[in-house]
Amino acid sequence: MNPLISSKDQLAPLFQKRPTNYQPNVFTESRQEFTELEKKIVTLVVNQIGHMSLKGETIIGSNLVFNVPFSELTKNNHKQIADAAESLQSKRLAYRDDVKKEFHYITPFPSVRSAMIDGKRVIELIMFSAVVPHFAELGQRYTKYDIDMMLTMSSVYSQRMFEIVSMYQSRGQYQFSYRVDRLMEILNCPSQYIFNDFRRNALLIAQRELREKANIHLDWAVQKEGKKIVALDFTTKTTQQLATEAVKQDQRQINKMAINEAVTTAWQLMKGYKLKSWQKDLIISDHSLLETFYRVDSELANGLRTNIKSPTAYLVKSLGIDQKKDAKNLKTLDSKQLQIPGLSTELDALTNVPQSLAAIFGNMIMNE
Repeated sequence: MNPLISSKDQLAPLFQKRPTNYQPNVFTESRQEFTELEKKIVTLVVNQIGHMSLKGETIIGSNLVFNVPFSELTKNNHKQIADAAESLQSKRLAYRDDVKKEFHYITPFPSVRSAMIDGKRVIELIMFSAVVPHFAELGQRYTKYDIDMMLTMSSVYSQRMFEIVSMYQSRGQYQFSYRVDRLMEILNCPSQYIFNDFRRNALLIAQRELREKANIHLDWAVQKEGKKIVALDFTTKTTQQLATEAVKQDQRQINKMAINEAVTTAWQLMKGYKLKSWQKDLIISDHSLLETFYRVDSELANGLRTNIKSPTAYLVKSLGIDQKKDAKNLKTLDSKQLQIPGLSTELDALTNVPQSLAAIFGNMIMNE
């Protein structure tokens, strides 16, 4: 039994990892001294206290006691956790505003120790009652993010930028700005860093990990005063948003085409599917089917439709021709409709994958 725990202290419910974290924005924008593993421990604590706060379960004036299973952090490297727990006990949160001449430095976890609960080894953390509001007071605006995505981040800079991006996306904002010195302070960058160090060791690493692990595309433009970079304007887009934009761009390109060009391009795109000859004829002979073909092909090629095992089967079903059989009774097309300049009757070998319009036009230019 931990002698620091009294009967007045509140023991958090048995650990149960929830898929979403909730935390105050003021915590998101605080300077945090945590290492990558320490941050993961804190993330799991936030996972518990955020849901307690949402349910109104935190008791004002009581210390909070959390038990985080070792198994949530590692399978066998207990020494690594012990080292992180030892250093976590002394790490601080810093709230500082030199304009208002205000500052507040907080040590969130005065006691961090290992314990056994129901045969499982856990990290027991005590959070003083005065610190609880910094983690629990969500208010009207708070940061919400997927905990599993956070836990996959291998850099503390990626973890922190993921929180910041999530804070703005929780508000429906995909553009935001920070002064460089302010952002470097929030991310707890070494004081000797110049902008190139910050860009190379923090921003570029975060940009890569957010793209690879969270499907978030983070870009920035610089603001200068003279030659000095003083601020950054960030833009974030999800993979889904980029795919949607690409589909819309394809549609704009299609809308500019003459009918002959549209049919010629459709024939090229059809090489990416295992369509029967009569199905191809049916698609190009029906304006509505041709429009649907272009839309579905673009969605597949740009990644807007995922987990599709058979693009051909999906396309045919989307066109509504999956139940049709060889249409021998189709009306013969007007031969004038098919007199399309430059259309070869001998198509290239099947690629077996849908191609975007950009790729098709690139290939056509290269082959000219």
